[in-house]
Amino acid sequence: MNRSNDTNAASVRHLEDLHARHGADLGVILIQLDQLARINHSAGTETGDALLEEVARRLDTFASDEFGHGSLVARLEGPRFLIVPAVPLSLGALHAQERALHVALAEPMVGDPNGRLAIRIAAALITRDEPIDDQLRMAAEQLARPASARDGAMVKAALSRGEVAIFYQPQYDVASGAMVGVEALLRWRHPDLGLLGAGPLVTAARAARLECELTEHAHRVALDEVARWPKPLGKLRVSLNITAADLGDPAFADRLAAMVKAARVDPDRLTLELTEQAMLSDPTSAAAQLAQIRSLGCAIAIDDFGTGYSSLSLLARLPIDYLKIDAGFTRTIDGSDRDRIVVRAIVDLARALGLLVVAEGIESESQLARLKEIGVATWQGFLKSGPVPGDELLGLLE
Repeated sequence: MNRSNDTNAASVRHLEDLHARHGADLGVILIQLDQLARINHSAGTETGDALLEEVARRLDTFASDEFGHGSLVARLEGPRFLIVPAVPLSLGALHAQERALHVALAEPMVGDPNGRLAIRIAAALITRDEPIDDQLRMAAEQLARPASARDGAMVKAALSRGEVAIFYQPQYDVASGAMVGVEALLRWRHPDLGLLGAGPLVTAARAARLECELTEHAHRVALDEVARWPKPLGKLRVSLNITAADLGDPAFADRLAAMVKAARVDPDRLTLELTEQAMLSDPTSAAAQLAQIRSLGCAIAIDDFGTGYSSLSLLARLPIDYLKIDAGFTRTIDGSDRDRIVVRAIVDLARALGLLVVAEGIESESQLARLKEIGVATWQGFLKSGPVPGDELLGLLE
């Protein structure tokens, strides 16, 4: 397998060689990773680099298996990759491989267990008549440009066919070890690709400006399931995620109240989670919406706390009950003095403001021991359980 991680130069030379050898136009596949910048910011560039390496490894395996020895996987500018098959293939043949490639990249990756990393894939034909680097650049730009109509149709089809599923990641009390709540996480049961993370559907909804519709549908599914849970699960808190688009919708709080009432779920059991970035566009409007939500009895949590730019001002201005420490801090808490100091500072700040702290991304007993020592109240992570369907929660509780 030939491989380039540096520039487009190796890709251009490889395509020129294939053009000369076969005298034919060449089909290629471009892959773009969305949300990588957010992961770099929240979990660190080392995690982002590890994700890129894992994607490259999977692409190498896929290209070798599907297109044979001599195929090239190249890293282009930014979070983009290129696959050049060893022999000329038509666009039709490459389109037929796109689904299989989605499957190869759909499994959870280290650093992105919740599937936040969305993947865009597109095939392109590189002709012999125009400069290759210009064609690659145009293909990459086309890949990066949101296809609103296509994305909108995809989201609406997923909603109408009932493909949106909710998985629940348990949250545990640090002191007692008891399960005290769950975070509801969106999953996509794709008719061809199987179970996918939230990334592809959320990215498409954002591009088509259907985020509010997707959130409402996910909340409705979660609330309907929670209402039917057996009695032993009846005391668990349930965290629902909301977005900047939701906060920007003046009718959101009223719509949420109506759904909660219709589902007959006690609003005191619900926590609404949002990131700091979700509130930056209009903090005044966000404060009004959150105050209305809180008046229903729901709690408010700031997710990925410590990765934004206005943490302290937001804490002073907004009605908040919980802070969720980003996994980028907790992942190295048992080995990094700096991360341990940051987590301790967040806990001390929360305690002074009367807030509770939830730590995400706990994967080892040593991390859990550090949290207990620092004074974190609640945690979630793969140490005990990743996200699971609702019908598996009772077994985990017992």
